[in-house]
Order: sequence, then structure tokens, then C-alpha cells
Amino acid sequence: MILILNFLKKNNSNLDDIAQIFVNQGPGKVTSIRNSIAIAKGISFAKNIDLYGFLSEHLTDNSLEQLVKIDKKNFTNINLIKPLHSS
Repeated sequence: MILILNFLKKNNSNLDDIAQIFVNQGPGKVTSIRNSIAIAKGISFAKNIDLYGFLSEHLTDNSLEQLVKIDKKNFTNINLIKPLHSS
């Protein structure tokens, strides 16, 4: 969480400036995915921010524009984020 807060501070922003949170659901290492989703859910709940999950395979060029397209296709607008773990 401190990394997120430091990133926001470095970019002259704060949690109140965030309208949506996108979190990668995997595949990935179990602990990393679980921690990322838990932090995203906690921030989302505490600040009443929309939370979206996506899979790595949906994001081929790692761009914000592609996340927005995924969101518009309604792939990420889900109530329960279920991680995809790899071993």
C-alpha cells in the first residue's frame, strides 16, 4: 500500500482523484495476485471506487487505452473478482 501512496504523491495525486481501479487477475503467482486483488478491493470499498478485473491475455500492449476498450466491452465490470493462479 505504501508503494501506491508514494506513487500517487510523486504524481501529485491522491486516492480521491481515482474514479476506477483496474486489477490484473492473472495468471500469476498466487501470493502476488491475491495481494493485489485484496489491496484493490480494500481501496475500492473504502473509497467507493469502481473496481474492474482483467486477465493478462486481454492486455496485449499494456496501454490504458486498451483497458478502457476492455471496460467498454464489459469484460471487466464484474462484482466478484476471481483470480487465475499459476504455479
